[in-house]
Amino acid sequence: MTEHQAIYLISGGYANTYLIEGEGGLVLVDVGSNLAAEKAVDFIAGRLKRRVNELRIITATHFHIDHIGGIPRLLQLAPGSEVNFFYRVGRYLTGEEKLGIPSLSSWLRGLIPAVSHMNLHLRNSHQFFSSKRAGIPLPIFRNFNFLDYQPRCELKEGGKIAYLPGWRLIETRGHTPDSICFYREEGRILISGDTILNMKGTGELNGFYCSKEDIGNSYNKLCELTVENIYPGHGQPILGVKEALKKVKIR
Repeated sequence: MTEHQAIYLISGGYANTYLIEGEGGLVLVDVGSNLAAEKAVDFIAGRLKRRVNELRIITATHFHIDHIGGIPRLLQLAPGSEVNFFYRVGRYLTGEEKLGIPSLSSWLRGLIPAVSHMNLHLRNSHQFFSSKRAGIPLPIFRNFNFLDYQPRCELKEGGKIAYLPGWRLIETRGHTPDSICFYREEGRILISGDTILNMKGTGELNGFYCSKEDIGNSYNKLCELTVENIYPGHGQPILGVKEALKKVKIR
């Protein structure tokens, strides 16, 4: 686990989980497995010496199972917390919109290399098979987005983020239609989800996407920001690098 500007990386799940010490409470981003949920609670109580009921908001950079699969377990451990997703996730839950499906070439080019770098722990695998079938980008599962909790889906670009003053939500379509990043100008920090990964050292634009055009546009949009610290969905954070986004590899 590493920390920077009140952001803590909690590793061990399928995806990176980030804990942010916000104003008046804690915020968790991307809780992808039971293991991630349990590690987060242990970190709050053990490392931070804080009460678990100080966890206010649980959210995700996009609606994929490796970023949301541990939320039910976390809600058992921290029942007072609230789940709030990007507004577009609400369309998946009502059936108004189907989960995006990447092309076969995108799976081969982008997902397989990323999976080879992941730590797929047995407890994570058990969570995958025991969790609700939500957020799985396969045709057979794309309509089965049923949750055993009631999230709010109110986050929007330009809107306020509860407990995170000074942070901005950036809509970054491409990997999925609902992909978002979180940016704080103070500290020049970007939580990039699966838009930008870091499997090779300086970061790379994700080759696993629903729309090549959209992810390219999203990268150009992010390059308008001043970023020196990138916290990716997979791979180690990139810290203290001037013009960090310009060093990201483009496929």
